[in-house]
Amino acid sequence: MPILAVLLLTASSPLPPPCQAGQLRLSLDARDGDFNGMSHAGTGLSVRNMGQDCLLTTLPRIQLRDARNRILPVVRQAPRGMHPGPAMVPLRLAAGHRAVAEIRWIAGPVFPRSRSIHVARITLNIGAGAISLPLTAEVFGAVGQPATFEQTPLRAVEGMAAG
Repeated sequence: MPILAVLLLTASSPLPPPCQAGQLRLSLDARDGDFNGMSHAGTGLSVRNMGQDCLLTTLPRIQLRDARNRILPVVRQAPRGMHPGPAMVPLRLAAGHRAVAEIRWIAGPVFPRSRSIHVARITLNIGAGAISLPLTAEVFGAVGQPATFEQTPLRAVEGMAAG
């Protein structure tokens, strides 16, 4: 029997339903420039569950958008050692608690032929919905290729349960 199936069969409580975008709140934290340096910039992401316990995708799809809300040609780098892609167990996010991740991008013209992409918004796709916030950033990539960003998996952090 696969390990995941064993874990599901022996769990002491039933699994909650998938998280819905409407029950989550996104916030950003640049941590006073902690992500900046070596031609990079970035931000911390925090996703708080305002509803009932739910399961959250550990590596949600992020889209960077322009001022007219169009999706920009900026894509997540494939995590090292995970090809063709990561296989990650969803994160159980309790009511009132939050999960955090970080993203970093190239913030300077480091390529022989660089192009600059101006970001106005960040969107996390959650199931059929999305949560989004303004984000002012300049991402650089090589001419003729999509620009990229690094994204860490979401991880649960201590929080206060909803009262």
